[in-house]
Amino acid sequence: MAGNMEAPGWFEQALAHRAESRFVMAGGARLHYLGWGLEHGGRPGLLFVHGYRAHARYWDFIAPYFADRYRVVAMDLAGMGDSGHRPSYSARGFAEDIAAVIADAALAPATVVGHSFGGARALRAAADFPDLIGHVVVVDSICRFADSPPSSAGPARRPRTDPYPDFASARARYRLTPEQPCGNDFLVDHVARFSLRPQGQGWLWKFDPHLPPGPHEPDMAGLLRGLGIPVDYVRGEFSTVIRQQDAERIVDCLRHGRGPIVIPQAYHYLMLDQPLALVAALRALLDRGLQGRSSR
Repeated sequence: MAGNMEAPGWFEQALAHRAESRFVMAGGARLHYLGWGLEHGGRPGLLFVHGYRAHARYWDFIAPYFADRYRVVAMDLAGMGDSGHRPSYSARGFAEDIAAVIADAALAPATVVGHSFGGARALRAAADFPDLIGHVVVVDSICRFADSPPSSAGPARRPRTDPYPDFASARARYRLTPEQPCGNDFLVDHVARFSLRPQGQGWLWKFDPHLPPGPHEPDMAGLLRGLGIPVDYVRGEFSTVIRQQDAERIVDCLRHGRGPIVIPQAYHYLMLDQPLALVAALRALLDRGLQGRSSR
């Protein structure tokens, strides 16, 4: 598939809405997050959480489209993006990261949109900190069950620990995991540029090379059944990470689950291959969530 490097107007419009960078400490790590419209104290809070080894900038061209109605944040989990690293990582620790950002940005009760790894972490945070989260939208995330077959997604690549000699050579090595078609090369280029940091005389990936490939909890069935808040599940039609029947099983476990909502022609990285369709789906789900809160 031929890629498109020419950025369209909608993308430029989103980036023109500049985010504010903030930091908060949690579990000994300095967490970074981006905020849009945080000065509007009366609006509901919306938090975006990225996937494994990713970062907040995956939402740069999605989050601004919600800043007219929400106080919006996109965060870097510990060990990823511009957040600090830890000696070790756990499901509980990532949930505490999410809670710390929600508290620091005064988003509670927040709606949390989590992609892939971030979706499962958002569900854990909702279970552990129920007063902080009122709605979760899970985007193409794996939730393990005791009897689940292994995911068809390939194992994460072993990260390089030696710096690349220059930015261009490092950028040339950037790959989505799992790999997938994506005609929007300008979006891939955007997230790739924010995935690298200077290291000595060269460039290296921002994420902690010691970040474990999970931590996927071995059985999330009990956690899902215990959630008393609305949870929506969004899936890419051609995702190789989560099958339709697995997404349906996740929704069936939820007391207030909706979906799976399937984005046509989308793969795992929905924000990169079908960004405007994802914005439209999220707007509908979030508006419905607001209506549900106001009726209670």
